[in-house]
Amino acid sequence: MRRKKILILDYSISRVEAPAIKSWMPTDAEITALSIGTEKSFPLELLHGGFTHVIHSGSEYSIVNEEPFTQNAVIFIQETKNKGIPQMGICYGHQLLSLALVGRHAVRKSPNGFEAGWKEAAFTDLGMNILGVRETETVWQHHFDEVTELPAGSELIATNPHTEIQAYINTEQRLFGTQFHPEFDLETGNAIYLQDRALIESHHYKVEELVKAKPSIDTGKIFFEFFLELAN
Repeated sequence: MRRKKILILDYSISRVEAPAIKSWMPTDAEITALSIGTEKSFPLELLHGGFTHVIHSGSEYSIVNEEPFTQNAVIFIQETKNKGIPQMGICYGHQLLSLALVGRHAVRKSPNGFEAGWKEAAFTDLGMNILGVRETETVWQHHFDEVTELPAGSELIATNPHTEIQAYINTEQRLFGTQFHPEFDLETGNAIYLQDRALIESHHYKVEELVKAKPSIDTGKIFFEFFLELAN
């Protein structure tokens, strides 16, 4: 079996994403994690890195804004797709995949506003089958933006009343996207809610109520293990 060479692109301003994602990666994998924030921080030489998998992280950035690295990210995503290399997007990264492969019209500010907390997502028959999850599971949410249109050939595998596209799979283009964050477990997820108290409470959530809830599944294990098998 080919050794996995994984590229983690950390778009988070707080730099919490790469460590959280790395904690779920196989110990025998070769992992490169880069912090992305400027045009120079996203060198297109990465296209020649020989990576077997690419993970695009969540972020405090809004997908509706053009960032210094956006154009390089778009080129990289398109070329990586053309090479047949599996890509996973989480929240901002999930939205970035649709921005790059569908167009700017495929992403927007959510008309339902901010979604935060350990919230339920409903999985389709396909989602339950390929992931081994139940019809309804509780996952970690923290987002303002959403995807409205997926790359051609994509299949929806999870949804909820706040954001229709909660997760999808595209076997032809080797894409896997989640609006929610599988990288955060109970401890790390609640730590972020406590840290973001001012923001969260400004949107009429009560942090003490959020941290009383918990995930219903081991999201990191389930979602990352599934993604890492896409190239096999």
